[in-house]
Amino acid sequence: MNALTDLPRVKAVKASKKPWTLAVTWADGSRSNVDLTGLIHTSRHFRVFLAEPAAFKKVGPVGHGSGIAWDNGLDYAAATLRTLAREQSPMTGADLVDFERAHGLNTAETAALLDMAERTVRSCRHEKVLPQTVAIALRALADDPTILAAHYKPVAIRPRGRPKKQDAA
Repeated sequence: MNALTDLPRVKAVKASKKPWTLAVTWADGSRSNVDLTGLIHTSRHFRVFLAEPAAFKKVGPVGHGSGIAWDNGLDYAAATLRTLAREQSPMTGADLVDFERAHGLNTAETAALLDMAERTVRSCRHEKVLPQTVAIALRALADDPTILAAHYKPVAIRPRGRPKKQDAA
C-alpha cells in the first residue's frame, strides 16, 4: 500500500443549496454532501463565513485534489473532509449486524456496549437509519480497538427455555 495513493482526492467541490454544505465529487467517482455547520460555528478560523456567507461559495479543489480551498485563503484537507462525510452518512441496521459479526458479539454484549436493552438491539437490526448516537458509538468502537477493549465485557449466551430442575443429591 502506498500512503499517498490511499489518501482520498477531491475531483470537484461546490457549495450546495443547503447552508454551509458542500457537494463533493471524489476522484473515485463517489459523491458526498458534507455539512460544515459545526466547523464554521466552532472554529475561530472558519467562523469568518458567518460574517461573509458569499465567501463560502468560492471554493475549489487544490493540490491535485489533496484538499479544498476558498478564495479567502482557508483550506481543508481531503482526508478530513472524507472523515466528516463518513461521520455524517447514515448507518443502517445492516451496518449494526456487520459490526456484530466482525467483532463476534452476541446481542447481550452489543446491548452492554451501547448501554441499551437487548430488545432495542434486536429492533435496531431492522432499522433503515440507526439513531445518530448509535452510529457514532459503532464507528468509534470499530475504528479503535482500544475503545472496544475498554468497554467490552463478555456475556455468556443464556440457554433458551425453562431452567432444568436440579437433581436431588
